[in-house]
Formats: sequence, structure tokens, C-alpha cells
Amino acid sequence: MKELNIMEATVLTSPNPLTLICSQNEDGTTNLAPICFVSYLSFNPPMVGFAAGKQSHTGKRVRETGKVIVTVPGESLTQAVVACGSSTGATSHKVEENHIEMTSVEGSDIQIPADTRLAMVATLQQTVEVGDHIMHICQVDKFLGDESKQGLYAWNGFGKVAPAVEG
Repeated sequence: MKELNIMEATVLTSPNPLTLICSQNEDGTTNLAPICFVSYLSFNPPMVGFAAGKQSHTGKRVRETGKVIVTVPGESLTQAVVACGSSTGATSHKVEENHIEMTSVEGSDIQIPADTRLAMVATLQQTVEVGDHIMHICQVDKFLGDESKQGLYAWNGFGKVAPAVEG
């Protein structure tokens, strides 16, 4: 075995579930940020966590509003997910710029992409500084899913976005 850096290690743990973190911008529109640093944390109560860079617009908005929807995007969003990862929601409207069809979620002001396999509507409970990121620990208020849709994964570390294939 040889010693690796963290980016080399991510290649060896691929594929990683890819999520779009949906938060609400100050103007009421939805911001989308692709993040792979996501994990289930607890069954009872159901909790999920995600880590966003300390300067992240998405993290800031979740901390300010206390609300987030963690989604697993569908296959049709492959190119949009890549594009969303290359800009910040602080200066761009990613949904509009990438022509992403959105849908409302009952009980939330945050919209999600219409092509979504899983949506976890959540409330922020706690944040923890972890190195150059902030971990957002959220209680899931409800899960919404569509098993007919293919979810996206990050492959080769984070170099490729594609569905997972069994076999």
C-alpha cells in the first residue's frame, strides 16, 4: 500500500452519492449546490448531515433560514449538476441559468428539481466546524421519493457524474 492524499482516497471510495442541496436565496428563489459530503446520522429521530465549505453561499443560507432540502438528482440533471458546481449562488441564479424545471414541496418554501429521486425536507439542528468545512446536522421532517428515477453519483473522486449501474 502507498500513502495517498484525500483526493486520491476519494477515487478509491467512488462512487459517492451525489446530492443537490436546495436552499432558499434571499430573494425567495432556490439555490442548488452539488455536494457529496452527505451522510445519514440517526434513525430516531431521522437525521442527515452535510458539510459545506466555510465560505459556501449554500451553507450560509441554511444557517440563516434553518431550512434545507437534500435531494438526490435524477439522470436528466447530469449536465446541470456539473454547471451548478462551477458557480456560486451568491452571484448567479443557477436554476434559471441552467433551465432546471422545478417543483414545489408541500409545507416548504424551497423548491426542488422536478427530476428528483429522493428529497429530504429538513430543519437545521446544529453546526460543527470541521477543518475547512462546516457540518450541518439536520433533522429530517419528511422523506419524498420516486423509485422510478435513476439517482446520480460522483465517480472517480468527483471527476464524473453518472448513475450507478448494478452488475
